[in-house]
Amino acid sequence: MKPETYMVIDGRHDHSFRIPRPDLSVTLGVPNACNACHADRKAAWAAAEIRKRYPEPKPGFQGYAEAFAAADRGDPSAAIALAQVAANLDEAAIARASAIERLARAPSETTILAAEAGLDDPSPLVRQASAAAYDVLPPQQRKAVIPLLIDPVRVVRMQAARTLAPLADDAVGEEHVPALRAAGEEYVAAERFNADRPENRVNLGGYYADKGETVAAEAEYEAALKLDPRFGPAWANLADLRRLQGREADAEATLRKGIAQVPGVAALHHSLGLALVRQQRYAEALAELERAVKLEPGNARYAYVYEVARRDLAQR
Repeated sequence: MKPETYMVIDGRHDHSFRIPRPDLSVTLGVPNACNACHADRKAAWAAAEIRKRYPEPKPGFQGYAEAFAAADRGDPSAAIALAQVAANLDEAAIARASAIERLARAPSETTILAAEAGLDDPSPLVRQASAAAYDVLPPQQRKAVIPLLIDPVRVVRMQAARTLAPLADDAVGEEHVPALRAAGEEYVAAERFNADRPENRVNLGGYYADKGETVAAEAEYEAALKLDPRFGPAWANLADLRRLQGREADAEATLRKGIAQVPGVAALHHSLGLALVRQQRYAEALAELERAVKLEPGNARYAYVYEVARRDLAQR
C-alpha cells in the first residue's frame, strides 16, 4: 500500500481505503484511492477503468461530497442538500455535524430547522454543531439550547454555554442559572487550559464580550496579540469590541495596526472598509472593501458588500 508521512517524520502504510470515486475527482477535484498509487494517470483514466471493470459500480457510503462542494463555493441551492445530509442517520456523525456547520455559514430557515432537529440527536457531534448553529439567531431566540446545559457530554454543555452567553440570568430562567454557570465555568476552564495559544485567548475574549464583560474581553484580545501579533482574528475582534463601545477612532486605529502586521488578511481590510463607511469616508472605504475581495475572491459576503458599496458610491 502507498505510504503516507504524518507529523513530518511518521511514515505509515495505510492498509485500507474507501470505495474509489475517481468520478468525483473529475467533477469536484477530490482525491481518490486509485490515483493515490497511479499518480502518473489522470482521474478521468481511473474513472473510465472503474466503469469498464464495474459497469454498475457501488457509489460508496459517503453521499455528502456534492453538497459540501456546493456549499463551499457559495451555491445557494446547497442548503437543501446539506439539510438532507444532516437528517440522514446512515451518514457518519461527523459528516452530519459538518453539514449543519455549513448551513450556519449561510443562515436560513433551513439552518434552524436542521439545528432544531439536531439538538436531540444521538451523536454529541451533531448536538454540538446544532447548538452552535443557534449563534446565527438573536440571543432571545436561542432558548431551545438551554436543555443542553445538562447534556451528559462536556463539549456539548460548553457549546450550550457559549451560545447562551449573551443572555442574562433572568432570560434563561432561575431554574437554569446554576447549570448555565457550571457549563460556563467548564468552557472557561477548557480555554484556559490552552491559554498559551492566541486562538483560545480570542475565544475567551468573545465569550466575555457576549456576556458584556468588556474589560475582560479586551484583556483577552490584547493577551492574544502579545502571544502572536500576526494573529488576524485578535485584531479584528479587538477592533469590533471598540466599535461596540462607541470608540470608532480606536477601532480604525486597531485595524490599521493589524493590517500593518498582517496585510494579507482579508477580514481586516473588510472591517476597515466598514469602519470607513460608518465615518462616511466612502472612497477610502471602497478601496479597502475591494482589497478584501481581491485577497479572498471566494467570499460571497465580501463580494456582495463591495458591490453594494461600489454602486452606492457611483450614485453619489
